[in-house]
Amino acid sequence: MDVVKWFNTYVMSPDKLVSLGGALLKVIFIFIVARIVIHFVRVAIEKMFRIRSRTPMMRHSERREATLTKLCQNIAVYIIYFIAALTALEAMGIDIKALLAGVSIVGLAVGFGAQNLVKDIVTGFFIIFEDQFSVGDLVKINDTAGTVEEVGLRITKLKAPDGEVFFFANSAITKVANYTLGGKTEIPVPESSS
Repeated sequence: MDVVKWFNTYVMSPDKLVSLGGALLKVIFIFIVARIVIHFVRVAIEKMFRIRSRTPMMRHSERREATLTKLCQNIAVYIIYFIAALTALEAMGIDIKALLAGVSIVGLAVGFGAQNLVKDIVTGFFIIFEDQFSVGDLVKINDTAGTVEEVGLRITKLKAPDGEVFFFANSAITKVANYTLGGKTEIPVPESSS
């Protein structure tokens, strides 16, 4: 019996309160463990990239290493919290198999509708991974030149010399000229034919 009448008021039975309290303690414990795991994973990823950057074959910029470190840490955090949330739901007695089946169907429908978003994210990952450009680089993206303000998985933010800020969906970036890698400190001005 989940509900009992006590002083003309309906309240939860003591057994139900104990089981609810036990489930709540399990959920709290799950998220505490998740936070501890996240801390160790972040430190491990940071050490991995620090060691990797010291190898003689690696000649990557510090900005790229910092970007990749942060990206890997964020992906790990999302995965750990997703697993923790599923474990917490199961601890509360919710059937996660049915939930996962429903979510996968909705995810499939959203995936078809969000193809451009997926393209942006995949392209953004390869821009970062291949080190095409980093924050602070002087670049020309498509036909717009400027300084890279931000490189994300979905968008790239570019600030032109006149102060205008441009946002490019990563999948829309078709041509990149990185002047910083070429040793230039200013955007080359095309010669006019007079």
